[in-house]
Formats: sequence, structure tokens, C-alpha cells
Amino acid sequence: MRTRTLRLGRSLAFSVLAAVRGGLLEARDLGVRRLRVRVPSVLVVRLLQGEQPARARRAAAYAARVRDLFSSFDALSVDSLTVLDPELAHVVGEALDTGLHAAAARDEQRELVMESIIARAKEVQLESRDGLWVANGRYRVSLDPIRCECPAWTARWARAPLAGRRARRLLCKHLVALALRQGIREPAELAALARRAPP
Repeated sequence: MRTRTLRLGRSLAFSVLAAVRGGLLEARDLGVRRLRVRVPSVLVVRLLQGEQPARARRAAAYAARVRDLFSSFDALSVDSLTVLDPELAHVVGEALDTGLHAAAARDEQRELVMESIIARAKEVQLESRDGLWVANGRYRVSLDPIRCECPAWTARWARAPLAGRRARRLLCKHLVALALRQGIREPAELAALARRAPP
């Protein structure tokens, strides 16, 4: 079965749910009876399991429509995607980060996006090298001054006007991972860090 693509202009959670719904409809029409659904978002797994996070009300309502299709199958499981190939994992991760930061440009999605970034940050591997922090063996990252070498933090905001950068920019998952390590956990605190970052 072909991979369903994500919808642009919606939150990441909604886009993944829409892709899952399309895949379920196709599987049902093909007569598939047993199905394993794997998605690149822990939040979407929770939504598809019937949870209703307070900050994902609209996505939860859509998830309920997707769950209605579960009865079309004899057996169906939902879990988060684990990519084994490190290079493929990197490409998938970069695509997800780009989607998250694009969604953050819409104010109503910022809290949901921040929760998603925090969840992804928990997968980041940090190591100390010569007094510097390195994330996932690739990017040097620092909270003083605030900087990260990843594209989600640098390239995405390079051409944005300074005022827009300070108003809308969110920390990348690598910076969030370092902040979490240092005890900074609240979304509001993380957003404040992003606003204080140098241009």
C-alpha cells in the first residue's frame, strides 16, 4: 500500500490523522482484515487510543472520526514509528521539524507544536565534547548563548525579519533537549528562551 502524504496548512497532528484515515479507507477497500498503523507522532498514537489532551481538542475530534474506521478490521494496532536506519531517521526527523516549525507560525497551533517539540526532544542524544554539548552526534548546541547548528534553528529563520523571528520562533528539539536537561520544562519558559535568543 502506498504511503499517504501529509496535508499542508494544518497542524502536524491533524495532517498525520488525515493520512491515517486515507490509509485506513484504502486498506478497507482492498479487503485488508489485520492492520498495524505506525505514525511518527506519540501525540497521534494517544489520540488514536482515545485520549483527549486538553490542547488538542480539534485534533481529538478528528481522531474520533478516524477511530470509527477501526471496526472495519478484525485486528488493528497503533504505535509510533521507529526508523532503524540512522540516515533515514535523520531525514524523517528533519522533515518533521520543518513541519512543526511551519505550523508554529499560526498562533493557535503554538502550544500544540511546543508539546510535540518537547516530545521529540526526549529522543535527542546529548553528549559533552570539550566543554560543548553535541546533539545526536551532529549539532553543537548551547543555551548560553542560545544557538544550535541544525536547520530548524538556523536556516529556517535566517531570512525572517528580526521582529517576526523574536515573536514566532520556537526552540528546536536539540535546544529543548538541553533545556530539559537543565530543568527548564514549562512551554512558557521554553518560548521565553527562544525570544531571548540572539538574532
